[in-house]
Amino acid sequence: MEDQTGKSKSKIVSNADYFAEVQRMLQEGKEVRIRIKGQSMRPFIDDGDTVMLRAYQGQPLPLGSNILAKDKGKFVFHRLVAKKKGQYVLAGDGNLVLHEYIAESDIIAVAYMHYPKDKEGAIPIHSTWPRLRGLAWYHIRLLRRILIKFKSLTLKN
Repeated sequence: MEDQTGKSKSKIVSNADYFAEVQRMLQEGKEVRIRIKGQSMRPFIDDGDTVMLRAYQGQPLPLGSNILAKDKGKFVFHRLVAKKKGQYVLAGDGNLVLHEYIAESDIIAVAYMHYPKDKEGAIPIHSTWPRLRGLAWYHIRLLRRILIKFKSLTLKN
């Protein structure tokens, strides 16, 4: 949005209003592009990157899918890393410990395209290779924690 002087104006919208609109558009059958905020999906998706979403309609979700879901009243964009006892287990790529456990009814959308903020073009993220790469990254969390701890110890000496 620009004013008459040509300067950009920004409008602050609450998360509740923002995601209500995202959900409305998805329910109308539209694809929605959202900006990712935070570091939880690094190294694959950075703060400020955008992703294109399609509404989740109950289709089987392969592990490694990037999904938008609601967890305890908050919206999260994380990777599906497991299915346990009827729940879907989500984790951010940049997160070394935490998980979200959600019901299928909490899944809002599935991301299929990633638009890095510092590159031209789009990267498909719902195909096999990006999903497997993300799952492999998830499964080496313990090794990543050990390496970070080791690095912090060696920097102190």
